[in-house]
Amino acid sequence: MSERLLAVLLQQGLLLSVAVVLMAALRPLLLKRLGAGSAYAAWLLVPALLLTPLLPRPAQEPLRVVLQATGNAQTLAAPVLPVPPPDHAAVWLGLWLGGAALVLLEQARRQWRLARLSERLPAGSSPALVGLLKPRVALPVDFDQRFSAAERELILAHEQVHRARLDNLWNLLACAMAGLHWWNPLAWWAARRMRADQELAGDAAVLAPRPGALADYTRALLAAHDLHHLGAPLASRWGSSHPLVERIAMLNRPMPLNRRRAMLLAATVATVSTLAYAAEGPQPKAGAGFIELQLKVERSQGGDKSTIETRVIGRDGERMMMRLNAISGDGPGWVTQPLSITLWPNKAGDSALIKTQISRGEPGVELGRPSVMTTWGQKARIELTRAGSDEKFALELTPTALPPDFQPPKNTF
Repeated sequence: MSERLLAVLLQQGLLLSVAVVLMAALRPLLLKRLGAGSAYAAWLLVPALLLTPLLPRPAQEPLRVVLQATGNAQTLAAPVLPVPPPDHAAVWLGLWLGGAALVLLEQARRQWRLARLSERLPAGSSPALVGLLKPRVALPVDFDQRFSAAERELILAHEQVHRARLDNLWNLLACAMAGLHWWNPLAWWAARRMRADQELAGDAAVLAPRPGALADYTRALLAAHDLHHLGAPLASRWGSSHPLVERIAMLNRPMPLNRRRAMLLAATVATVSTLAYAAEGPQPKAGAGFIELQLKVERSQGGDKSTIETRVIGRDGERMMMRLNAISGDGPGWVTQPLSITLWPNKAGDSALIKTQISRGEPGVELGRPSVMTTWGQKARIELTRAGSDEKFALELTPTALPPDFQPPKNTF
């Protein structure tokens, strides 16, 4: 169990790093061409890639089908992330989750400290939208003295944008990702950049309908430059750690996220996620050993009988697929009616649970999905009769658990 959970976390860490690197490359172009609102919305690429492993896998892996069409399927080898040996996996998993727990506890402490201050913050603090379900605007006690009436109106409009976009929810998600991947500097960089883009997008949304308020808005930012930020996950601040010069420069290009830009971004995120999904393939179970299956397939119809014997090797719990186009024996063979067999062997202590799916013909007509359980080295037999015919099939399976150090041939897919 520890090995499998660690493998999932490593896979998520890899996907997170890929998504952040892509965002780091795309972000300058998005800011320049589509505006701050689009750059902020593009951060949806990160959770989109992280969710791709949860999608159901098709019977034929997309990338495998493409490579088969180009004649390169034999060179395909899905990358496997290195996982510590089973006896070390629990230690590494404990360190990983222990560090995440400490980071998240510290974030919870900061949120509790901010919540205790209620809606009146100490002098010199930055205005902020605090909370998730019922967010409230918290203002410093010197808010009226520090900002003019026009500046106060703009600041409150900025916080209202945070409320309307549910920015604190996205802040919580970014905090959770950074906390879970506390060892990955890319996760912390992404959390900071996302918040910076959040502020830039808020600026653009406020100024787009108020082009004459640019001077007041700039003065408000300058007045807030030295304010203290009470950092907490559920707090969208007026000020930010974003470089002030760059933030003020972006005020001259207030391009909020409109429908056309939103559709373009959605198409981009969907395309990148689809490519990632196609390239991933099924992830092997961490620590899962290999299983060898000796198979004997029999077909009988009338007085004819045909047989074929073969051997397949696969990982515990992974799908094995085979297609029998011909069979030897006294019968006419299966050249025109191929048999497709899918096997899912699973270790169950001293036994093996083998799930099957058997189809006949082209396109395949499913004959059944029987399952059998047998001890290692003992033969199990499945018998099927084709509906409306005297054609019968029998599948004999003998499972063997291969040693932990077994290495499959390099060209094994």
